[in-house]
Amino acid sequence: MGQRSLYYWAKLYQSTLRRGEDYAHLRRTISINLLGYTYLPLKGFHHMYGLYDETGEHRLTEDLEIHFLELPKVTRTDIRQMRTLDKWMAFIGNKLSNEEMEEIAMSEAAINMAWDRIETFMRDAGRRRKYEQREKYEHDYVSDMNGSRREGLAEGLAKGRAEGRHDGITHVAINMLRAGTPISTVAQMTELTENAVRQMAEAHGVQVP
Repeated sequence: MGQRSLYYWAKLYQSTLRRGEDYAHLRRTISINLLGYTYLPLKGFHHMYGLYDETGEHRLTEDLEIHFLELPKVTRTDIRQMRTLDKWMAFIGNKLSNEEMEEIAMSEAAINMAWDRIETFMRDAGRRRKYEQREKYEHDYVSDMNGSRREGLAEGLAKGRAEGRHDGITHVAINMLRAGTPISTVAQMTELTENAVRQMAEAHGVQVP
């Protein structure tokens, strides 16, 4: 997963430089991996990697930033103590009761919007049936996987999910932008700067205000 993530990051980073431009025009590129399994031998569900010297005291460049968000490491906690990212992870990871979902939706406009879209989607019988068939396929696929092949699960599931997403939450963020979610909200969810979100949108050809 580490090499795959770095490869996707490198492709995206390369795309920020137009033909004939100086390397100084390369733009900061942020990769966010939303994982449905445990990958890192570390506590906590969110970890960020960059380019540092071996002492960890100097960062070579801020252009490279790779985030890992591991859903299995999300734990239930008092909603009042949750940060925005905690709420999103609990929402995406289906860690909430209906009552908790309503409470979070009331406190976060973007989550409320996402919840409304999901409910609308599930009311559409044809689309729901396709979703259920795809979900069944994914469950069957996971059941056939053994531990040594678990790394391939992310790519397999990603192909079965929305719009060819490559690396988890990066594309969740892009889809939110395409749905009209404000940049400030996407930045809060991902704990990135608004400028970083704008760069991500531009790299994917998404028009934002």
